Amino acid sequence: MRQLTLFTLGLLMSMNALAVRVFIDHQAFYNAETGPYLEVVFSFEGKSMKSVKGADGQYIAQANCNVIISQGNKVVKFAKFKANSTPALLPKATDFMSIERFPLSDGQYQLEIEISDVNDSLAAPLKHSESIEISHLSDGCFFSDIAFVSAFTNTIQENAFSKAGYDLIPYVSNYYPTSLDGLILYAELYNSRKLLGKKISFAYTVCITDALQNELPNTKRIIRAEAEEVLPLIQTVDISNLTSGDYKIKLEMLDREGKVVCSQYRNFTRNKILETSYTPPSSLDISNTFVARYTNSDSLYAHIQSCLPIAESVERNTIDNILKNVDLKTRQSFMYTFWYRRNSINPEKAWNDYYKDVLAVQKEFGTRIKAGWQTDRGRVYLQYGKPSTRIIRNSNTDYWPFEIWHYYTTNTGLRDRRFLFYNTSLNYDMELLHSDIPNEVRNYDWKNLVRSRKMNDPASTGRIGNNQSRDPYSGDELEDLWYNPH
Repeated sequence: MRQLTLFTLGLLMSMNALAVRVFIDHQAFYNAETGPYLEVVFSFEGKSMKSVKGADGQYIAQANCNVIISQGNKVVKFAKFKANSTPALLPKATDFMSIERFPLSDGQYQLEIEISDVNDSLAAPLKHSESIEISHLSDGCFFSDIAFVSAFTNTIQENAFSKAGYDLIPYVSNYYPTSLDGLILYAELYNSRKLLGKKISFAYTVCITDALQNELPNTKRIIRAEAEEVLPLIQTVDISNLTSGDYKIKLEMLDREGKVVCSQYRNFTRNKILETSYTPPSSLDISNTFVARYTNSDSLYAHIQSCLPIAESVERNTIDNILKNVDLKTRQSFMYTFWYRRNSINPEKAWNDYYKDVLAVQKEFGTRIKAGWQTDRGRVYLQYGKPSTRIIRNSNTDYWPFEIWHYYTTNTGLRDRRFLFYNTSLNYDMELLHSDIPNEVRNYDWKNLVRSRKMNDPASTGRIGNNQSRDPYSGDELEDLWYNPH
């Protein structure tokens, strides 16, 4: 039995500083009526593109996309389309995505892609070409390719990202940084009912292997399922304990005797900063680096503290404890090492870019008793980036003042995530009340708490709990602003 050939690829393409930057990923799936098809996902970096103001007063970025799929000298599929960003009130475009599907029979193909910025004639077009292979098993069971997902929900209304009853937001990369502790995969298993019979239960496994396909201890999970012609598989895999390296995520279907019927895998790379104590390098010469300019130890320590929103746990511990009572040279060494780890080519630029944001959050969120980076809004801004949309409500007598921040894509690679801040003291500072990002503050009674300002009005009875389904179009103002930010 031949295996389904893996040909997924996640890559960042950038011709030069003027080119559109875009991540591209593709997987093969199978339709019982039309046969196999190739799904190509484009994730555009909004800041690499030029936005123009439309007649409605909102800004939009656009990319011209040409996709050619050929065999030899024959073009078998061709698509020409525009990908558009979400209209925004500010000229800086947020990241946006597009997806295209191409029915293809088994065989070897050449995939060619050309992308250009509609609004910037000076920007160099981006061009990419690669060989791909489509193959499937017409008989027996087989898996689709494995797609990585950043988030998923049940489909309410069919759209381009709907599949098998789910809305799947692609994670268009195979790189998982330290900030991400979970890997979400989507795949489809075909013909299990044909092999086993209707309503017959079976098992499949998901596990992590090293680059040589040696199964890692304590990573294997066995899942029971019922045979279907097409069985969608969504699994969240804990990768928090994986150290830096190359790995594979593997799926296997098992028969009743526990033998492998078919399998599929996908490569991914983990970048995990190990939890170690900080020891300044004795051989590090910082005399000719940017940190040598900081000669006041207290001032330098204040700068180091402003890095806490993006620091790893061992770095935070070092900043809060070890660096309190050390000499200038040790603080300089830590500062340089901190930014060298994030940009080994130009650590000074990395610090300068970050410091601009520190100054920005100080100006907007700083108070008489807190620096901007110490506030909840300032910390979130520095850690996750500037929000794609920001809803501000300060004058509604029914609610405490609140803000809802929505991210199409965070600095950490998460997509479609939200934060809600509120203020019960009526001063300038706002407290983070609720977020849908893992390891952030999560309060499922957030709506009641925001509405509690109106004491004589019973708070909404729609308490948000982990297992309660929500109607994103309920008509409730708070829910509508949370689920459908403008």
